[in-house]
Amino acid sequence: MIGFPRRAHRAFTLIELLVVIAIIALLIGLLLPALGKARKAARLTISMSNVRQITAAALVYRESYKGFMPLTMSYVRGTSQSATSGALEGWCTWSYGGKNNSSYWAAGAFDVEAADRPLNPFVYDATIEAPPPPIRLASAAPDRNTFQLPIFKDPGDIATYQRTWPNPTPGVNSYDDVGTSYHFNVKWWDQVYPRLSFTNAFNFGCQRMKFADAFLPSRFVWMHDQYADVIANQTSSSFALKNGYDDINKSVMGFMDGHAAYLLVTPGRNAQAYANDRYAFVFEDLRLP
Repeated sequence: MIGFPRRAHRAFTLIELLVVIAIIALLIGLLLPALGKARKAARLTISMSNVRQITAAALVYRESYKGFMPLTMSYVRGTSQSATSGALEGWCTWSYGGKNNSSYWAAGAFDVEAADRPLNPFVYDATIEAPPPPIRLASAAPDRNTFQLPIFKDPGDIATYQRTWPNPTPGVNSYDDVGTSYHFNVKWWDQVYPRLSFTNAFNFGCQRMKFADAFLPSRFVWMHDQYADVIANQTSSSFALKNGYDDINKSVMGFMDGHAAYLLVTPGRNAQAYANDRYAFVFEDLRLP
């Protein structure tokens, strides 16, 4: 049998290997920013969709409750919700909707259970909590961790600011801490309290929101992520805070007309921080009784 002579295989030189590695590194360097932008856009899309769904449910709630938004004070579980009953504990920005608080808040004034958050039945048709509900959810109750309402979770939620306001608590996000990444806007509280009593101030704000058409609902923010709160409550106009999307001084917001937006927030306690051509956190045409 006559065979053919074998060809000798030529190996790559070190220089050629280094060139190939350099080309691959260059391609990776070009692709990573694009992949990072795509991932950021996808996460923001989820957050904006969450806010639109929550806001749509809030507008249905508003139609069902004579114009009121799902804002509520915090009451002791199982007691009458009356300011004169001794059950009133205060207000917190997460009582409108979301899952149960973490055990950090157990039995405290702001341990608002999922069953007591008024918007939840309008967002989820499933039973929020099996009856009969406890007077107080136990610190180690499984529902604190196992019961989830993911529409209230922002992919950019990387830390809670609620425990040591206005500083973050590393290792736990707002959703896992207080049940929601999105908090209702209470900047207007400073407009009316202490000019009105505690309860009357809160009730006045809730009443004022019934007349949303009078203060440009496309600009009035009723809920937002934590970053809006932190940024707008700073004393320095040069304050800069990087959010969970690696942007400086930006926040996801839900508006009274039902739309959502990702906007730059003006830092500093000044008029522009609370109301400008992009958004309004306060009642600009406020009339106190």
